[in-house]
Amino acid sequence: MKKALKIADSLFSISQTPILKTKSMMLSATLYQQSGDFKKAIQYALKSEEIINNTDNELWKARIYGFLATQYRILKLYKNSKMYMDMALEACKRIDDPKFVNNTKGLMMQEMAYYESDLENYKKAIYYINQSQLHFDLVKQNNDFFTLNNEQLLGLNYYKLNDLGKSTQHYNKALKMAKDNPPNFITYLVYNGLANIYLDQKNLKEAKKYVDLIQNASDKSYYLELRNVIYDTSQRYYELTKDIEKLSITRIKQDSLQEGLLKKSDHFIDESYLHLNKENITIQNKYQNHQYILFACILLLSASIILFIFYRKKQKKAIKRFKEIVKKANEKKSLLLDESLSHQAIEDTPIEAENLTTAPVDSGCKVGIMPIETEEKLIGKLKKFERTTLFNRKNLSLPYLAAYCNTNTRYLSFVINTYKKKDFYNYINELRINYIIDKLTHDPEYRKFKIAILAEECGFSSQNKFTAVFKKETGIIPSLFIKLLDEKT
Repeated sequence: MKKALKIADSLFSISQTPILKTKSMMLSATLYQQSGDFKKAIQYALKSEEIINNTDNELWKARIYGFLATQYRILKLYKNSKMYMDMALEACKRIDDPKFVNNTKGLMMQEMAYYESDLENYKKAIYYINQSQLHFDLVKQNNDFFTLNNEQLLGLNYYKLNDLGKSTQHYNKALKMAKDNPPNFITYLVYNGLANIYLDQKNLKEAKKYVDLIQNASDKSYYLELRNVIYDTSQRYYELTKDIEKLSITRIKQDSLQEGLLKKSDHFIDESYLHLNKENITIQNKYQNHQYILFACILLLSASIILFIFYRKKQKKAIKRFKEIVKKANEKKSLLLDESLSHQAIEDTPIEAENLTTAPVDSGCKVGIMPIETEEKLIGKLKKFERTTLFNRKNLSLPYLAAYCNTNTRYLSFVINTYKKKDFYNYINELRINYIIDKLTHDPEYRKFKIAILAEECGFSSQNKFTAVFKKETGIIPSLFIKLLDEKT
């Protein structure tokens, strides 16, 4: 075995192509499998898989997948075994050689039979053996070895079903097929199967014939699994023949063999689970990170949707308010035009006819303040003042406006508070904003001015002050109002 492994390693070292490297590594994998070192067998096969997957050689891919399916099945890692069986069958779909395809499919059906037999589903195992043979029969040549193994498997599964007649029939058919060839591990499995049948029938004479035959392989074969089943059968025979010495020796040999097999398989399985756990931890960490990212994205998306909805509501509200402002500005423009055409003096306009920002007179509020005639004159003066642009003067004060209206500040404040529902400064600010709205609405040139220029135009001390008052009076900022005006036109 060591010499064979050395040769395989040498072949790998001189291999120049992926195919040659794959072949030499698979030779090593097969040798390690025969010696029961499943860890190394699988390691070499996985390295071969890595090499061959970089090529388009589907034949060798299928062979490697099939080999790995067998190793994982022996280790009872059935999920991995099934995965590689499926991969082998998938690779067959891309292979044009019908002989190779049928051989591979036949071997995968054999693997399914082994799998079902391990799970004690013996009837299912027999079904897959028959399916396997259908594929081997299509090859029609060089399939004797595979057919021999199928007959051996049928003998084993019928034996497990306690159908000793059919079991014997298939074992004898296998012997007939193998008679012209040197004994191999399948031949010894057939001998072992027949020995067990005769032991069940208490036919020790016939049993001895086959026990003697399998003894040749018990200590020499590199197939450790074969040696293990032979030791089982030998012990049955020595128990029935009361050969305590040989029974004891065989048990010691089997215990030693099983301990080695168990260590190798358990070590590989432990390492596999350790690797799997590490992978799971890595996957779990990645999953958690993905979850955090997903949560952050959902949160960001939700915030964006909320902000968008808020923005849309705010925008709709602003557009609605904009339309109201423009409508009011147009109505005021029409009203002023009508008044100009009718040549009506603002001073002669009765209070009841006021249609701007005045409110109905509360007679109770005027008692003891000023005569009704004085109020009417003051209202007329304010109307006249509103038709000018004097309110755009910087540092405009209450005394200045009182002097303009030819009254005192007390009377003027009373009239503004009562009829305009504002104090002096808010009254002036309203006039200024209405003025600039009118200019922006009806004179597109004003929309080209900077906000600071507009602020100065209507008497505000700063751009910030103008913006704050504009928003207070209209509900929207000047820049948005101008933008909506431009879009409207």
